[in-house]
Amino acid sequence: MAAIRGCVVDEIDHLHHEVSHSLILRYHWSRSLASSYLEGVEDVMDPCNSSELFEVDDAIFTLTERPTRVDWPAPMIIYVAEIYDTQSEICAEHFEVIVGPDGRPEPRELLGA
Repeated sequence: MAAIRGCVVDEIDHLHHEVSHSLILRYHWSRSLASSYLEGVEDVMDPCNSSELFEVDDAIFTLTERPTRVDWPAPMIIYVAEIYDTQSEICAEHFEVIVGPDGRPEPRELLGA
């Protein structure tokens, strides 16, 4: 267990293979970018999927559930960030780390850029 700003959370390193959804933890450059991302997710995903915005030590993240695709080996935890040279640039470098059902990083990219 860990505490983040007064909230107690259970740390996990993988999802059980029978869970139907994967988790996407995405880093955002600003609160407005994170909010726009969540609005887009709500526009295209089932309303029952949960999405949350978190701020930890001046870093902004979203946590969203996504149905696990049939071509994925199991439910995954996906860590994503797009890094921009400047906030006004359109091009970004895509970083992605996939954690498989055994809790180890997977050598693949599922979301792509």
